[in-house]
Amino acid sequence: MPEIPSESLHEAIRRALNAGDFDTVRQLSGALGQAIIREARAAAPGGRQAVINKGLSRLREHLSLARVLRAHVANQLQANTTLSLYQQAGGHRHSWHFDA
Repeated sequence: MPEIPSESLHEAIRRALNAGDFDTVRQLSGALGQAIIREARAAAPGGRQAVINKGLSRLREHLSLARVLRAHVANQLQANTTLSLYQQAGGHRHSWHFDA
């Protein structure tokens, strides 16, 4: 598997999150962790902490965005479910007609 730079993976995760493609995000997150470790090992001893801190900061950004998107999807699902329940109830109404 080719070694993909962490910056490219960060951008790919951001695009996948914005598209709501959480399966791709899960796959890319594993590759991102490996890329951060690889880049930290390759960095000069004084720069390793900076690489790790930058990667951690980006991961926190992704987590925050994922939480916002998840909440938005949950709200949409709840609204659609409620609407669906009301529509179903309306279809089962019985009416009576009395002639006087």
